[in-house]
Amino acid sequence: MPFFKKKNTESFINGSLDFKQLVDATHFLENHPDAVYTLNLEGQIVSYNQKLSLLLGYGGKKLQHQHFSEFITPAEAKRIAPIKQRALSGETVHFTAEVAHHDGHRLTMNVTNIPIYQNHVIIGVYGIARDITQHIQLRLQHTRLSAKEQLTASLPGLAFFEYETTRDRLTLSAHFASLLDISQHRLASLEYDEFLLEIHPDDRSRFKQQLTLLQPGEPTASCTLRMNQTRDYTQEVICQGLRSEDGSEELFSFLFQAVTKATDETDTKRVSDRTILDQEEDIRKLSLYDQVTGLPNRTLFLEEVEHLIRTDHPFTILSLDFNQLHRINEQIGYDIGDQWLRQTSRYLTETLPDLYCARLTGDHYAVLSTQPFDEVALKAMCLDLLALNTTRIQIEGYELVAELAIGLSPFQHDEMAATELLHTASRALSRAKLKAQPAYEFYTSQLDLEIYRRHQLEQSLRNAIQQDELFLEYQPKVDIWSGQILACEALIRWDHPEWGRIPPQDFIPLSEEGHCYLPIGEWVLETVCRTIQSLLQQQSPVVPISINLSSKQLLHRDFVDTVRTCLHRHQVPARYLQLELQESVLLHESEFVKETLQQLHQLGIQLILDGYGSGVSSLSSLQTYPISSLKLDRSFVARLEEDEQPVPLIKSIVYLAKEFQLSVVAEGIETLHQLDQFRDFECHAVQGYLFSRPVGIDTLRLLLKQGVLHPVESMKKSPKKPLPSLHGLISITRLNGKDVNVGASPILITRSTNRSVHFYASIRLPVDHQIELSLQLTDIVHPKTLIEPLAVTELDNGLFHYSADYKVRAQSGQIMKALETSEQLRLDEFFMLS
Repeated sequence: MPFFKKKNTESFINGSLDFKQLVDATHFLENHPDAVYTLNLEGQIVSYNQKLSLLLGYGGKKLQHQHFSEFITPAEAKRIAPIKQRALSGETVHFTAEVAHHDGHRLTMNVTNIPIYQNHVIIGVYGIARDITQHIQLRLQHTRLSAKEQLTASLPGLAFFEYETTRDRLTLSAHFASLLDISQHRLASLEYDEFLLEIHPDDRSRFKQQLTLLQPGEPTASCTLRMNQTRDYTQEVICQGLRSEDGSEELFSFLFQAVTKATDETDTKRVSDRTILDQEEDIRKLSLYDQVTGLPNRTLFLEEVEHLIRTDHPFTILSLDFNQLHRINEQIGYDIGDQWLRQTSRYLTETLPDLYCARLTGDHYAVLSTQPFDEVALKAMCLDLLALNTTRIQIEGYELVAELAIGLSPFQHDEMAATELLHTASRALSRAKLKAQPAYEFYTSQLDLEIYRRHQLEQSLRNAIQQDELFLEYQPKVDIWSGQILACEALIRWDHPEWGRIPPQDFIPLSEEGHCYLPIGEWVLETVCRTIQSLLQQQSPVVPISINLSSKQLLHRDFVDTVRTCLHRHQVPARYLQLELQESVLLHESEFVKETLQQLHQLGIQLILDGYGSGVSSLSSLQTYPISSLKLDRSFVARLEEDEQPVPLIKSIVYLAKEFQLSVVAEGIETLHQLDQFRDFECHAVQGYLFSRPVGIDTLRLLLKQGVLHPVESMKKSPKKPLPSLHGLISITRLNGKDVNVGASPILITRSTNRSVHFYASIRLPVDHQIELSLQLTDIVHPKTLIEPLAVTELDNGLFHYSADYKVRAQSGQIMKALETSEQLRLDEFFMLS
């Protein structure tokens, strides 16, 4: 179902511009009121008008032939890429973009791209750009002031004052008109110096002193001023200020409250009771509701949750995300986005009339059910809500579709705070979003075993190099027919002191998130060059060794020099080093990336495009960049086990590679049947367990001397038939002599003796360290069973088979008895459901 579709109300053809050449657009460019330009199919600026030069701050012809991605961030380029592709597919598109000015400051632009045809073939796009930066800033300022006006609407005598010192700009709320006895028209034109004249001459220095004493984020004590020039400064006001800073911007915000004269003792008492602090409390209450939807905001929602916790009242938090507001704001506009919020909030309140609903941020909401926990009723409620995902929502001619997902977290009567409970519901929401279709997910423990493991790895990764915990293994790439070793791939490994061998897919993403990728990448490069140097010095057979390159490494400006220096230091010919790039690297499409790859190619280094065919890069990139080889995405191998659908695509890729004089490597080959399939596809080389697992440097030397490898099916296969099965949960209780308190992960128990138990899990745990696990059957109440894992085997489907000893053998009887009457279940089915 498409995200949105504009109803066709006019009879016109998108992309009706038809030029003989892109440069023929000159008449359109110079006579257009906005900044306009044309791009060729590669995204380079071909022609443009003077307004674009002025807008971006580039004189002369400096924009000529520049790629549009030079003016936006990589993240923005990635976001805009699919929109640009729609224009190149014949659609007129509108979007908002953050663009960099020549001096570095950022501009917000509304952009329209129209395809340009030549003889019915698209040859580029015609772009129109309008600067809306000031409009956005004014909109935000207006929204901020409107909110304050609403807050003070029911509080007579209260007014807001804001002064931006760097811009010398004063903003006053409407209540100042009555406070100072001036018209709204006069108020709108009031300057800061004129405002000071409304303060009694003897009090002006006190007010200026307030501004001087203010520290960012810290309110001053209130002070009394005499104001209103018209009434000879007889109007007393109490003011309190706050100073905030944002970079070079400095903002003073003051709250002014009129003091009324008391005529009798009753009035005097009423005025004294109605202090500035009382009114601030009223403002605080008014500020607890969302301005767009009218729903309680996050602060008020958490107050309600805290109240339920204090009274020990049962409740469940539902965290709901419609997952579309950002795209609507970016691609259609903020007005439609506001209407989307009003529609989705109304949908919640109408579907759940008896529940407490709040808006957190974006189109992310929270709902509070104060009934005792009833899983069946909550599931039914979620299914009712998820029905929205099949419904089109009409807003001003646009048909919008939600991608609602729900996370649920019940109150467990423990000491968890309101913010933590909301966080657990959000974690369950994150899991729900990972499912194939947006769905609901219950949070079942205070901290998942996987999350605990991830946290421990994050803490240790920074010191892994210094602690000598990283090492490399090498997996050969062989000729698909002869088995001759053509090259090797260096694969990084981590032997964690507590968690044992860590798979690369578990810690490589952590290195990029934690900014460890540069030192780790340099360590890999250094180690590979040292290995090649050692092989050459020992006069052993040598083949090229490839290393996997992070996209962030490639974007580092010193990368080419780092590679050149490392090769020179170890006296390694560049032909023995290969670099494997992910397809996502080519998304940047910048001159810098192109120049970097060209320099590496000129050094004599072969560049391999890894994971090709995942649908990210275009065919033109194979001509644009100096790629020498393609490595097919391993998902092709997995999908071929299920159906023949990928076959035409694989054949097409191999055919095109040959046309571009590129070799093709099939990765992940584990069976003879897969080998025969890729021989039929005429691939050049293969890599996988069928020929060799990743091996250490000593074994690599032996394999290189052997020269030729023979296929042997050795991968441990996962059982396909149903097994006697018990559903269980495991959690870590002790690790290396330390008590650990974490949540549980699902397991499938298939066998037990009076001494040991065998089970399958989706997480790899250490088995050669001091670790104690707690095992609990999900459907049977029994005392906590403690076990110690002894051995683990990785299966071909990514799961792990464990054998573990009972710490108390008498506890084995319960599990053995339960297995005798257990149901038969296929392994894949259980973990897919889990």
